[in-house]
Amino acid sequence: MSTRRVVIVGGGFAGLSAAYTLKKLGITPIVLEALERAGGRGKGEEVDGFALDTGAFVFTSTYDTAFGMCEELGLPLVRSQMKFGHHRNGRWVTTTPEQSLWNFVRHLRTAIAMGFGSPAGFRAGSKVMRQMHRQADHLSFASDSPLAEIDDDETYGDYLKRLRVPRSLQLTLGGPLKMVLGDPEPAGQALMRAYIGETMLSSGTVYMPEHGIGSFSAALAAACSDSIRVSTPVRRIAVADGAVTGVVTDGETIEADAVICAVPATKVPDLVPDLPAETRSALGTVSYSTGCRVVIGLDRPPLPAGWHGALYPEDDDTPLLLDRSAFVPDCAPAGHGLLDLLIGRDRAKELIPLDDEEIKHRMLGPARRKAPPGSALPGDDEGLFFRVYRWEEALCMGSPGMLAAMAEVPGQLAGSIPNLFLAGDYMGVPSVNGALSSGHKAATRAADLLASRPT
Repeated sequence: MSTRRVVIVGGGFAGLSAAYTLKKLGITPIVLEALERAGGRGKGEEVDGFALDTGAFVFTSTYDTAFGMCEELGLPLVRSQMKFGHHRNGRWVTTTPEQSLWNFVRHLRTAIAMGFGSPAGFRAGSKVMRQMHRQADHLSFASDSPLAEIDDDETYGDYLKRLRVPRSLQLTLGGPLKMVLGDPEPAGQALMRAYIGETMLSSGTVYMPEHGIGSFSAALAAACSDSIRVSTPVRRIAVADGAVTGVVTDGETIEADAVICAVPATKVPDLVPDLPAETRSALGTVSYSTGCRVVIGLDRPPLPAGWHGALYPEDDDTPLLLDRSAFVPDCAPAGHGLLDLLIGRDRAKELIPLDDEEIKHRMLGPARRKAPPGSALPGDDEGLFFRVYRWEEALCMGSPGMLAAMAEVPGQLAGSIPNLFLAGDYMGVPSVNGALSSGHKAATRAADLLASRPT
C-alpha cells in the first residue's frame, strides 16, 4: 500500500467512486463525510421489506462507469422500457419513446395530443429528432461524452424558439425536465437536449440495480468502509505556496499529499479560498434544482398495469408519479407497490419547509384529482408507510456554457494547485454516471501525480 495520503472531501457518488478507484490502485484514502452516512444523493433506505431510493433513480443506456462498477460489485441490473401516461388537454394518453414510423402511425391520436400532429408540430418535432440523431454521439452521459463540445451560449428556451417548436410540443419535450429539474428554458441547450435525447435515442430503455440505486451506493460504501469517516465536516482545504497541504475539520488538521474535493460545486469556493479566478468563475456557472420527493409503500400497485409513471406537464402543482415496483419488482414485496411522487422548481421550494404530513397531503391531492383511469392512488391516511425527502440541491442544471467552462478546470488546477482535484456530477455530464466518472478520473490523476513524485 502507498504511504502517500489522499484525502477525499465528500462521500457521495463522486467521493465513493474516487475512494473505490484509489483502493484498486493500492492507495487507501481518507474519506471525510459531513453527514452520519455516506452516499449523498444516491442513498437508499430499507423499510419493512421495501427498498427506497432517496434521490437518484435510474441509469440510462450510456452509463458506462456505473455499469462497470455494478458488475465488479456483483449487483445485477434490471432493464425496463418505460411506458408513461401523460395528462394532456383533459385526458390521458400513453407513450413509449420508441422511434419508428409504425409507432407514430399506430399511436396517431397520441401524437396529436402530444403536439406532433399539427403541421408546425410535425416539422419542428422532425427537426428536433433529426438533430438528436445527428448528434447522438455528443448527447451522451458516457464517461468520454463530448457534450461540452456543443455547449454554447444558447439557452434551451432560445433553442426551442429558433426551431419554432409549438407550445404543445414544448410541453411534451420539456415535461419531465420541468417536473423534476425546474424551469429548463434558462439552462443550456446542450444539457437539456442530452436529458431528452438520452431517453428518446434509446427508446426509453433504462436500468436499475435490482434493489434500487441505494443498494449501489451502499455497496460502494461497504467496499471503502475502512476509509470513511462520517459526521466529519471539512471547514477548509488548506493551500500554501501553490499546493494543498491538508484539510481542516472541527477537531484537527489532516495533512495530505493530494485532496479530491467531491462536494457540490456551490460549496467548493468556500472550502478553497485560494482557487484561481478562472476556476471560481467556472464554478459560478453551476446551479442546482430544488426537489421534493414523497415515497409511499402500498399493498397494491398504484398505477394502471404496465405503466411506469404518470406526468402532468400542463400543471405546476402536480408531481411526477412513478411506480418503482414496475421498474424493479424486488424493491417491494410481491403484490405490493412503491409510489414515488417527485416535484421540482418553485413548488418544491414552497413544500420543503412544511412538515411531512402536509407535504404528502399537498402532493397527493392534485394527483388524485386527475388520477389515471384504473389507478389506485392512496388517500391521505392510506399506505403502509411514507417518507419525505427534501433536496435543496437536487439535480445539476447550469447556465449555457457550463459544460464547456468546467471542461477547462482540470487544466487550470494542474497549473495552479496541481495536487487539488475536483469531482462531482458538474465535472462531467451531470448525472450519476457523471459523478462516478469524475471521481474515477480525479482518483486516477491523483495516483499518477503521487507516482511521479520521488518517495
